Amino acid sequence: MLHPRKRVRAAFTLIELLVVIAIIAILIALLVPAVQKVREAAVVTQCSNKMKQIGLAVHNFHDSYNRLPPCVAKDSNTAYAVDPWKGLIGFTTFTFLLPYVEQGAIYDIAKGSINTAIPGSPGAGTLYATPVPPYQCPAEFMQANGLSSTSTGGATSWAYGNYCANYYVFGSPNAVSATLGNAVAELQTSLPIPKRFQDGSSNTIMLAERYGTCGISAGNVNAATTHGNLWCDSNQTWRPLFCVNNTNQEPTAPGFGKCLMFQVRPDPLTTCDTTRAQSPHAAGMNICAGDGSVHYITPNISQTIWENACDPRDGVPLGDNWMN
Repeated sequence: MLHPRKRVRAAFTLIELLVVIAIIAILIALLVPAVQKVREAAVVTQCSNKMKQIGLAVHNFHDSYNRLPPCVAKDSNTAYAVDPWKGLIGFTTFTFLLPYVEQGAIYDIAKGSINTAIPGSPGAGTLYATPVPPYQCPAEFMQANGLSSTSTGGATSWAYGNYCANYYVFGSPNAVSATLGNAVAELQTSLPIPKRFQDGSSNTIMLAERYGTCGISAGNVNAATTHGNLWCDSNQTWRPLFCVNNTNQEPTAPGFGKCLMFQVRPDPLTTCDTTRAQSPHAAGMNICAGDGSVHYITPNISQTIWENACDPRDGVPLGDNWMN
């Protein structure tokens, strides 16, 4: 009787197995950077889309009031008698824009208590503690449930934003005396677009990006030098502005100085300069021009072009490709 021949199952040799593992490792090494680039590009696009929404909100506000939203309002309980902003306390550019970024319910809270605002609580009640999704970029390094990560000044109870307004566009550098403390001037002299963008709206940077938490504190998130970019705070330390060129977001002298160059991906707690705009992206920063268009500019842009693009009335031509 013949017995059936036993079939021997083929198996990988040790060398073949090592070759397969090496090939898989190489493929992973090639794939991971590609995936990271795709993810980074997606985040840049998300942040860009939110900035576009804010830029359109500025123009919709202008259509309603025939002027740009003011830079800041006083952060104390002293009421204003300045129409149409009578009674405002602690409002920032981003507070004014709430109805135009589909946050009308939040704005109604602020507006409803304009004349009875709580001292020390800009915008009314706990409005300042409300994270506003259109104002927050998913690339933020120090996310903490939408609130600031630093306890300095009690900022952990305040919502951060990742966008900032150009002080030279929304503020009134020549109208204030060396300080933003007298914010009445900011309210009175918010201007219509043609008067503000004397160099042309497409040639002026209106909005930039900024870290929610930023400092040079050797890694100490609660150090006195660590500040937050709070969308609803008109206090001099936390205003959501750039081109003020001062740590306390309050100019040291009147006039249009040279706007300090933005930073690209500084460490949020060791190399982040609070006097500048900052980008959380690896290769550049989203900016919104005065015409509402959003662009991604790289650090290759010269300091001079950046300065001229931030100044809405210096009369210096930028060239056709200044954003590249």
